[in-house]
Amino acid sequence: MEATLSTSLVLPYVAWSSASMAVVPAAEWPLVFGSMQALKGHVQEYPGCQKLEAFVEPEGADYRLHCYTTWDTPEQLEAYLARGYTFERMLADVASLTAEPPRLMEKIF
Repeated sequence: MEATLSTSLVLPYVAWSSASMAVVPAAEWPLVFGSMQALKGHVQEYPGCQKLEAFVEPEGADYRLHCYTTWDTPEQLEAYLARGYTFERMLADVASLTAEPPRLMEKIF
């Protein structure tokens, strides 16, 4: 059986998450970092958003940025990805960068 966002193989204790990654050039890092702080505050106001977390790792002279969101329901996650101000949209707006497509996951603990 293939799992989708609307069905879970591990219910009832699950939340729905997205993971997105992008490489940010060092020259763009200060702008992206400040924009990430604003994005976190904005997205966490969306109904059902439990949290937005970001992690960074050096990649040569640049930075690989990992952004995770966690939601109460799959419908809230789907709405955010379809219509919300996502990590991918923010990167395109502020730095003309393209993120990898988001990965959809179930958070089990």
